[in-house]
Amino acid sequence: MYLRNYFLLGFALCGALAAKISAIDDPEGRVVGGTDAPDGALPYQVSLQHSDYNNFAFCGGAIISDRFILTAAHCLQDVSAKDVSVLAGTNNKNSGGTRYKVDKIINHEKYTARPNVNDIALLRTTEKIQFTEKVKAIEIATEDPKPGDKCKLSGWGFTTQNQRNSPNKLQWLDVKIMSDKDCKNSDLKRFEKSFPVTDNHICTLNKDGEGTCQGDSGGSLACENKSVGIVSWNIPCARGKPDVYTRTTKYSKWIKDNMEANKP
Repeated sequence: MYLRNYFLLGFALCGALAAKISAIDDPEGRVVGGTDAPDGALPYQVSLQHSDYNNFAFCGGAIISDRFILTAAHCLQDVSAKDVSVLAGTNNKNSGGTRYKVDKIINHEKYTARPNVNDIALLRTTEKIQFTEKVKAIEIATEDPKPGDKCKLSGWGFTTQNQRNSPNKLQWLDVKIMSDKDCKNSDLKRFEKSFPVTDNHICTLNKDGEGTCQGDSGGSLACENKSVGIVSWNIPCARGKPDVYTRTTKYSKWIKDNMEANKP
């Protein structure tokens, strides 16, 4: 799905299905500066797709159990569960793998778009996800990575800063964790009224030309094969500014409690 831009800021994926896919000239991006991920290398990665738009891929997500997908709340605003499907087990966003229907969307009860806080959600599939070598759940990290650690960013969407090239192959990129202090005191500070960087966020920063772009939203930032973040927002795209993720370690209890409360 395509990202909406808020002034200079853009969600790495857009909620409200990118204004109902009307913003085709303002697309969500995929990983800028990445490369094609090897087949099956990221078995937790899924594509969220909208049935009303010929299964248009609008966000990413991560399998965390045989019935639940972890993603960003902003991806699912004004979207009904019946219109969403999850494509798992393939690096191609338009083919292969297995499609699962969704019967429930669980947004964080305190999610707000402005200020952008609590940007986390769960999807419940209508049937059990069948695990294979190419379909597996990712664990939620219990400890945060340290500044300077390299973690794995992945997603579909546009691969250029001008948001024009949209590949079919899943992209991945090693990105470097920033310190909380450096991220809070970075160029993002001037947007803190609407897009605050809090202790519930984690940031990465690579060189200019590498990072998240519109379309990556909802995907998991993985460190040592565990989810430490959910792609939330950026200054589009890959302009040498920090990329911001919802810090999953801060929401581990919320994830556990809501999976239990919504167990089929």
